[in-house]
Amino acid sequence: MQKDPDCCIVIGRGECVTVRVPTRAGGSALYWEFATENFDIAFGLSFEWGFNVASSSNGEEAGSESSSKATSPDAATRVDPILPVLRRNSHTEVIAGRHRFPGDGVYLLQFDNSYSMVRSKTLYYRVYYTK
Repeated sequence: MQKDPDCCIVIGRGECVTVRVPTRAGGSALYWEFATENFDIAFGLSFEWGFNVASSSNGEEAGSESSSKATSPDAATRVDPILPVLRRNSHTEVIAGRHRFPGDGVYLLQFDNSYSMVRSKTLYYRVYYTK
């Protein structure tokens, strides 16, 4: 993961970053892996319902994830928590997981460094799909 510059984010001190990953037509599950340099980070996963499914030429690579500052969802948009935002020892081991698509929508991978007022965190992550 460390060799691919497209999957590296520096999360500033006191900052939260959300990576949005849409479900894919023909896909069945989302997989994620992440690690940080030197210090832990909090991670959580949610699912935002009702968005169009993205199309993919091979259906396996999650190439359209984007990061943004976390914002509160629109009142009309339903967001279901999947994993609570908890601190993970991602500096000592790669954190990995998977989740079967519940339907059409967008996964929200939440990386929370709001508890750290001193240290920024360098995050390496990878997200992919299975058919």
